[in-house]
Amino acid sequence: MYQAQAVASQSVARRPSVYCNASCRYAAVCEATRGGDPELLDMRDVVERVGPFSEGDRLVQPDAPHRAAFAVVSGMAKTVGDGRVVAFHLPGELFALDVARTGTHNASVVAVGKTWFCRFPRAATDELCEHNDALTRHLRSLRRRERVSAAHAADGLAASRVRSFLVDLLDRRRRFEGASPFVPLPMSRDDIGSYLRMSSATVTRMLGKLRAEGAIAILPNGIEVTDEAALRG
Repeated sequence: MYQAQAVASQSVARRPSVYCNASCRYAAVCEATRGGDPELLDMRDVVERVGPFSEGDRLVQPDAPHRAAFAVVSGMAKTVGDGRVVAFHLPGELFALDVARTGTHNASVVAVGKTWFCRFPRAATDELCEHNDALTRHLRSLRRRERVSAAHAADGLAASRVRSFLVDLLDRRRRFEGASPFVPLPMSRDDIGSYLRMSSATVTRMLGKLRAEGAIAILPNGIEVTDEAALRG
C-alpha cells in the first residue's frame, strides 16, 4: 500500500542549481539557517534546488548511501520506514539528517503530490561543519529531534490521535506560513492512518466527528480550523 515508485538515482541530481538567498519565500524561517542566522548562512552556499517530483516519487530509499539531507520548498514529503509512514515534512523543515552507522538511509523519502526540494549534500555540509561549530551544533540538534520524532508511536484514543495530528500540523505550518486556520492534507487517508496506526475509515470517521463538533471544516485539499479551542480539546 505504501510502496512508492522508485526514481532513478540520477533524477535526484537532475539539473541541480544553487538556489538559496534572502528572496526565498522561506528564507526568514527555513530550518537550514534557523531563519537566516548569520552563523549558519554558509548553508546557502551548498544547497541545490531539485525537482519537480510527482506523487510517489522517491528521493531516497532504504539502504541507499546517505548523500544528502532535504527541505521541502513546495508541496509535502513523507518518510516511510518498516512499512508505515513515520513522518510528514512541510515546507521549510530540514530532514533526512540522521545517518545510520552503515552510512545509509534507513527509510524512504517520498514526494506527496508535486514537490520541489532543497538538497543539502552531506559531503559539503560535513566540510562546512569542520570550520563552523555553530552549524555543527544546529544540525546535531535537528538530527536529535528527527531521531526522537521517528521513534514516537501514536497512542491514546483514536479521536485524541487525530486531534493531536491536526494540531501538530497547524502549529508547524504557522511557523512558516503565519496565523492561518488552514491545514493542507495532500496525503491520502491511508497515509494518515498509517502514521496514526489506525484504518483510513477510522481517520475519516474521526474527521467527521470533529466537523460535527464544529472544530473543523473539511475542504477538498485539507481542513480549516473553525474552533481552535475545541480542536485542542
